[in-house]
Amino acid sequence: MRLTLPVLILAALLLFAAGCTQNAALPTGTGTPQIESTPVTGSTPAPTTVADGKVIAAYWYLYPDPNDDTYGQVMQAKDQIPWTKINRIYIGFATLHDGVLTDLPVGDSADNTAQRAEMQRRIREMVALCHENNPDMEVFITSNFGSDLDTEYLAAAQDPQKFADSVLAYMKEYDLDGYDMDWESSRIDEYAPQLTSLLSICHATFAAAGNNPHGRPYRLTHTVWPGVESAETVADLNDSVDQINIMSYGIGDKYDLVSYADSYAAAGFPYEKMIGGVESESAYTDNVGPDTEASIAAKCAYVKEHNLAGLFEWRIDNDMRPDNSPPTYQVTGWIYNCMAG
Repeated sequence: MRLTLPVLILAALLLFAAGCTQNAALPTGTGTPQIESTPVTGSTPAPTTVADGKVIAAYWYLYPDPNDDTYGQVMQAKDQIPWTKINRIYIGFATLHDGVLTDLPVGDSADNTAQRAEMQRRIREMVALCHENNPDMEVFITSNFGSDLDTEYLAAAQDPQKFADSVLAYMKEYDLDGYDMDWESSRIDEYAPQLTSLLSICHATFAAAGNNPHGRPYRLTHTVWPGVESAETVADLNDSVDQINIMSYGIGDKYDLVSYADSYAAAGFPYEKMIGGVESESAYTDNVGPDTEASIAAKCAYVKEHNLAGLFEWRIDNDMRPDNSPPTYQVTGWIYNCMAG
């Protein structure tokens, strides 16, 4: 087919216009636009670039507790949530019952049933918001703690495979990326064999499951209570977890990140699998104050110097809320600025 000159000119103009339209469709905003790609099954995507490969994590208390429920207030201004300044969310909490991971609360009363339904709704809403606002975000579920939970963890350790299978099923049901075991017990060193058994079987089960629908492996973390869990207990978890979260909260020496992280490393747990903790609740007491911009900068410098995995905060939904007003996300900003800077 022979094309005349006017036809060629028209075709060229159409191609130019199409190119302009494609350029106009590129994402706008600060920074370099990210090109989305379809994950390859069996592959592990590169870490999010929000903090140069470092984890910036935050716990979010979703449970509808009548004495501590920030969810509705936060959701009224969800466009203010700094979604792109964090790359991992820990949802609190799920619980253990009859050897499996399950939703809170576990009772059969009308109030328990209603609270459980609301918790399930919030988890699904949170997961959807994370995926919508930051596709690179990892979303974890955290199992809770308390004086009555020791018996549940010990019961689960009698059949750790049953427990691990329940955790994997829970993550698949809610489209989650990982599980965090927050077994805080004053007798945790005594329970170290059960702790290690539960985590090691979970770790192996997650690895065998391959990648989740987002192309990421299922992750496993354990939250460590400084001064309670011995360095030897922590070191024995080296092959059983992907990372540990050290509750190095606030300022002062009581929960000092440096001293505890150094002791864990000396016992054999690698720095690169540690995530330091930051306290962002303005009402936090426990004989220490919440973290300041200066204390976070010091923790951040230590993380970078010793190649720790990153930092996490407790808790983003309560991030510097003066007079019970909405969270200001001030601490989240401090963490992001020093980690990504």
